[in-house]
Formats: sequence, C-alpha cells, structure tokens
Amino acid sequence: MFAVCAFLCVALGAQSVHHDTVDAAERALVISQALEKLRESYISEDVARTVEKKIRAREKAGDYDGLSNAAQFVETLTKDLQAASGDKHLIVGFSGQPAAAGQRGCLFVNVGVLPGNVGYIKLNAFRSPEVCGGIAAAAMSLVADCDALIIDLRDNPGGDPVMVAFMSSYFFSRPVHLSDIYERRSRTAVESWTLPFVPGPRFVDKPVFVLTSRRTFSGAEEFAYDLQMLKRAVVVGETSGGGAHPAQPVPIGGRFEIAVPVARYVNPVSGTNWEGTGVGPDIRVREELAVQAAYRAALEDVIQRTTSSREHDEIARQIEALTKVIN
Repeated sequence: MFAVCAFLCVALGAQSVHHDTVDAAERALVISQALEKLRESYISEDVARTVEKKIRAREKAGDYDGLSNAAQFVETLTKDLQAASGDKHLIVGFSGQPAAAGQRGCLFVNVGVLPGNVGYIKLNAFRSPEVCGGIAAAAMSLVADCDALIIDLRDNPGGDPVMVAFMSSYFFSRPVHLSDIYERRSRTAVESWTLPFVPGPRFVDKPVFVLTSRRTFSGAEEFAYDLQMLKRAVVVGETSGGGAHPAQPVPIGGRFEIAVPVARYVNPVSGTNWEGTGVGPDIRVREELAVQAAYRAALEDVIQRTTSSREHDEIARQIEALTKVIN
C-alpha cells in the first residue's frame, strides 16, 4: 500500500558514488514534475503550495544551475524539499538505483537470550510479512520463553506497515487497534489492528523494551509509538527521527523518482503522531548505552519475580555491573 523510507533512504545514500550527468532541461523537468506530484498527492495541500513557492524561488535564483552531477542535484533538491516542508520522508532518488539489491534479507541481524533470561532482537527493517513473516515468527519463537524482551530498532529506517502490525500482534492476547493511516486524496483512513492469529507463541504479560535512536524512522517509529501509547512497551534511548507520513515512490523526469508523503498516521490513543517531533523515550540515555539501560530495567523486573536465591544473587550482580557501565 505505502512505501516508506527504507528503500529510498538507502538509494539516496548510495548516490555519492553515482557520477551520471544531468543538463538544464532535465533538471527543470525533474523539478516541475516533482512539484506537480506534490500538488496532486502530498498529505498537506498548504505545505505543498509552500514547498512549490520556495523551490521555484531557488530555481529562479539559479541555485540548481551548476549541478550537472545527477547525484549532487538530487541530494540538493531533496535537502531543499525537506527544509521547505519539514518532512524527512520527502526524497528524490534515481529510478532503478542499484542500491535496491541491498534490500535483500529480512534484517533480523541478531536474536539471542541474555543472562537472566532476557531476550534480545535487533531488527534493522520491517520487510513485508509475505517475504519475512517466517523469519519473524522464528525469531519470536526463540525468545518466547524469556522473562523480558529487548527489541533494538536503533538502526531501523522503517518498512512495511503490515509487518509492523504483524510484529506487534505477538505482544497482545486479543486484537488491538494500533493506528490509522489517513490518505489525503481519498479522504479516508485505513485502520491498522493486531492480527487474531500469528505463527508460534505470543509474548504477552511480560515486559518489552524498544530501543530507539535518531536513525529510528518511519515504520520503526510507528512500532515504538504504538506500543508506547498502549503501555505495552518501554522506549529506551534517544528521540527518533520524526517521520509519520507514509510515502509512495513516483517516477519523474524519466530516470528519477520522488517519494511523495501521501498519508499520515493518527494514533487512536494520542489522537496525533510523531511527525517532526520523534518518539520520546521513557528512559532517556545515549544510544550507545541503550542496550545496557534496557537490560538493567528488564533485570530489575525479572529479579522481583525470581524465587531462586541463587538466581536472585546472580541477577543482582549483573544489575550492579550494568549500573557501573551506565554511570
């Protein structure tokens, strides 16, 4: 339904080694068609008009005249579009960029169990459950018997909202309303709910900690925000990137494309979203210490429920060691 930042963000990063050229006529065409697509579909008509006015002023002033390198042109245009709109989902890139090959894999880069029976999953993208649902179910099965769980999204730029709902479903015993996605052109909202069935055991009635950084973006922010609003997870780390406008990639100028934010998330609990502000952590620490801070908080919960004096002492020593590292 919506393509979020994960693809185009990677593609844009790869353009620094792309040395194709672009002439004045093609630059003008790309700018004209990009602004046309924003007028047609951008989530806010007022912002679209503001963006057009500012970009046309830059174009008239000759700000793009010397940008014959295609990579430099799209990077500059993207920066200007984002500065004018405040929307980090608004990205111009190359159509068919080779970076798409780097999108293979489901990016569950680490799944394990820490001492004290605390599960840990590092997930670097929310890929479609049609492709990665089996991997997600396997990861959740590996941590199903843990007493607490840490989900590390510090390097996750987003992905498929359907996968966000799929993963969220493991943390609730019944269907729960996660969010709405309101689309400007249709003037309708699509509701996102947890699923009534997921493969394997669910992870309910046990603490969950979600790690965030400034790189956490888009669909990864939705996951953190939804669970935070439902009081199902504690967010640990730094404030996230602040992108709550799902986007669709649209071809422009023949060999370019623009990610147009065509919708916005609306959380049913808060009535708003994290656009421009990011998801604020419940436990605020530097991202380098997020694992340790979440691990300590998890162990502090686990130690209250342990009945073994030996395990209690082991966990207490681990908490003490983590505290020294954090402080």
